[in-house]
Amino acid sequence: MIFEILTSAVMGGVFVATKFFESGGGNDAKKIQKICDNTGLYVKENGVKKSIRIHRKSKIEGGNEYVFQIPLGLSFKDFEVKKDVLQDGLNIKRFVFDVSLDDLKSLKLNKDILKQIQSLLEKKKRLNKEIDLSFDGMLKIQVYDEPLPTMFPLNESVFNKCKGWEVPIGTSRSEFITHDFEKVSHLIVAGATNTGKSNFIKMMITCLVHRKPDDVKLTIIDLKNGLSLGRFKDLRQTENFAINPEQAKEALKKVQEQMSKTMDYLFENGYEDVKEAGFKERHFVIIDEAADIADDKDCVEILEDIARRGRASGFYLVYATQYPTTQTVSSQVKRNCMGRLCFVVDSAIASNVVLDQSGAEDLPLIQGRAIYKTVKCKTVQVPYADNKFIQKTIQPQINIRSRGEKNEQSDSQGAENRKYTLILEETELS
Repeated sequence: MIFEILTSAVMGGVFVATKFFESGGGNDAKKIQKICDNTGLYVKENGVKKSIRIHRKSKIEGGNEYVFQIPLGLSFKDFEVKKDVLQDGLNIKRFVFDVSLDDLKSLKLNKDILKQIQSLLEKKKRLNKEIDLSFDGMLKIQVYDEPLPTMFPLNESVFNKCKGWEVPIGTSRSEFITHDFEKVSHLIVAGATNTGKSNFIKMMITCLVHRKPDDVKLTIIDLKNGLSLGRFKDLRQTENFAINPEQAKEALKKVQEQMSKTMDYLFENGYEDVKEAGFKERHFVIIDEAADIADDKDCVEILEDIARRGRASGFYLVYATQYPTTQTVSSQVKRNCMGRLCFVVDSAIASNVVLDQSGAEDLPLIQGRAIYKTVKCKTVQVPYADNKFIQKTIQPQINIRSRGEKNEQSDSQGAENRKYTLILEETELS
């Protein structure tokens, strides 16, 4: 009995100590202040040193939030550029016991109890905290005990968390985030090659088709010669599919014509927008590698028109590029695209073009890691869409043309266009 009490007390102490150190043990605030002092984040008034002063500490999901008062003479930007220094300072090499309540419950009081305890005490993990900074008159530093997940697999339950015209954006450290096209009609998506941009677009189309099969219409312009989004070409919801600048221009002209007709109808019937008119249908114009048509004046003018008038008429623009510059993202498009999703880019300038601030260039090289912005920026891990899952999900929506219809059409074209006709004859080998 005494032995049982002792072992329970020891392991209980280990568990409490683990949680204590994980949460910072009440020392993270002091560490932050010390790091700031050591990196020059203080001012002097009449020879007196003034540093940040802790105002409040509160528990948040997955960590703690520390609120500091900044001394006059320093700005939020001063602290933002030292984010890595602050984060590294909280992660100085230290290991803590990795013991959970389930581990304690698994202990069995038998002759091996000492070995069981020894085995548990060998379970250690390295601290890996991440921080977020924000400012609302006070400096807020959120310290998270665990980093964002590096993988967020897509499945149907993720889609089920969405409502209306929402699509999943990803998970932050504290919440599941969606983008609601009814509130923010247009979206810019940017990111270097192989960072998650095209994967997000595929996931988004799959979600829209799965959740709104009878109401969504698509114009898809994939200027990677159709290789990224080709699987959506034969969806019954896809009205236009283009793979080069010439086809893109034709597709955009059709969209603009449809949009103008809708606008005329709304005006003639006294409606402010499609919501008031009770229209259920929404048309998404999705362009991947939009930089390839950025020097085409006609295309750019139509895109700007969709960005400007599309919200009221139910035409939503998703403008994706891996080269976000002032030349590839026109100011008119950018001004009307309040939704931004930026994966890793190669420079602070590119990040500024998309988000109006730097930061995306410093994202870790993790596929699917991005910054999402409508009003404020949030770092997210975007769901990863497996191609098999996508194919299975969209399969019921694919128009399958009969072999006869297809062959008949191609045979006819061949006879008309070609000089010589192929003649098949039976041979001895037939």
